Amino acid sequence: MLFSSLFGQGTDPGNSLKRGLHQKLAVYDGSGAVVPQLATDLPSQSAGTWITRPDGTMQTTYPLRRDVTWHDGALLTARDFQFAWAIYVDPALPMANRSLASKISAIDTPDDYTLVIQWKTTYPFANAIDEDDLGPMPYHLLNSLYEQDRDQFARSTWFNREFVGVGPYRLAEWMPGSQLTLQAYDRFYRGRPHIDTIIGKFIPSNPTVVANLLAGAIDGTLGTAGFTDMMVARREWEAAGKKPMLQLQVGGWRMLSVQFRPELAAPREILDLRLRRALLMAIDRQAMSDTLFEGLAPVSHSIIPPTDVKWDWVREVAATYSHDQRRASEQLASFGWPRGADGLWTSAGEPVATSLWTTTGEREIAIVADYWKAIGISTNLTVLGEALTRDIKLRASYPGFDFTRIPIAFENMLNRTYSAQCPSEQNRWIGNNRGCYQNAANDRVIDALRIAIDPDEQRRLYRDLIKGQTEDLPVLPLYFDVSAWLLREGIVGPNVTSEKSGLLWNVETWDIR
Repeated sequence: MLFSSLFGQGTDPGNSLKRGLHQKLAVYDGSGAVVPQLATDLPSQSAGTWITRPDGTMQTTYPLRRDVTWHDGALLTARDFQFAWAIYVDPALPMANRSLASKISAIDTPDDYTLVIQWKTTYPFANAIDEDDLGPMPYHLLNSLYEQDRDQFARSTWFNREFVGVGPYRLAEWMPGSQLTLQAYDRFYRGRPHIDTIIGKFIPSNPTVVANLLAGAIDGTLGTAGFTDMMVARREWEAAGKKPMLQLQVGGWRMLSVQFRPELAAPREILDLRLRRALLMAIDRQAMSDTLFEGLAPVSHSIIPPTDVKWDWVREVAATYSHDQRRASEQLASFGWPRGADGLWTSAGEPVATSLWTTTGEREIAIVADYWKAIGISTNLTVLGEALTRDIKLRASYPGFDFTRIPIAFENMLNRTYSAQCPSEQNRWIGNNRGCYQNAANDRVIDALRIAIDPDEQRRLYRDLIKGQTEDLPVLPLYFDVSAWLLREGIVGPNVTSEKSGLLWNVETWDIR
């Protein structure tokens, strides 16, 4: 079976694909429910395997499967997880993500198939560990090199062309920049996968992906091929009488970050909630979804997508702002600005103007600017080039609004409005709260959410968070975009309906008919 894996400059598609097939303690299934993968059971407070202590620390116990082998035949043991954690917390190694590993104080292995994790603080997702920084690493293959030479270890071929994993497919061949070949692993603990071979071809452009799909050169897409291109290919196939499979998944949150630094805010009135409300009500977000994503991208009212069960928790307390240009204009009129002959509001004889910056949303900011012009606000548009995008101080210095997209992930969403994430000279301009929104009450709720494990407490805190954020509008929410995977007629098994699931979560069950 042949798939495309679209990639761009600076990405490693081989690593992305093999990580998708490497297994972890748990996985989110197609509906977004967390289920055991390499563990036999998930930690539970009722079962006594998830213990919280008065000092705020925790302990979770994962019993491991006894029938899992690495692709070289060696048994997977608890030591492989303990070893992986040690790698990720080692400051001498350039690990990209340490967010989960850093929350852990120790990992104990009372026997080969029991993993006891000691946590520095309570953590809501301690029963759903599917992150790379606690995925197993083969101790029997890598420990000697790690002990002898850290620099050489960081360059080990295990991380690429000689990868040995515990998933349903083993790496057979890796041709950098061209393709990766995976073979079904005969000793996979859930049984040999139905499809013998998966070949991932690395294709650098959307039009080439579409051409390969329509020519029958590939069977589907596993990467981030553009939504519009996938819909074009789908219609072409359907016009030819074929029945392709389209898998859609909420992929990222698109919103406008507000500049809250008084010395940069332009106009200064964006610090006034009335202006932020007016600008949000002026945007027809459903029409943007219709134009850009054929109406399949859900409108956003908060950081929580409507496909997430937590939206039901907060729906009734979330302040919502329907498209209403009349109400938007009423909000603007309350500033007492005169309106010029061209319909634009003026202040001190000059048009009231703001700015919209973006790195990749040129079409989106043009649409937003048109909506704002319709209510009398002029907008200056700036699309940052690649070089400027890497200037993190500049990225935090936008004078009005910054159109951006962030992945839907717990920390990503919380950090966007968290005071300590405000970039500044003192922290070398590092932080996700680029507009420097400061709100002590919001921070307290976020701090509490990071450690809340009681479901009732989580519901209360999410309600407090969403109520506060939607009333104060630290960002202007637009919509949640969707990722599209297109597979040819005859492929069965892929099942993704939740933003938490990966397309490959059940790849061993896929088949071709």
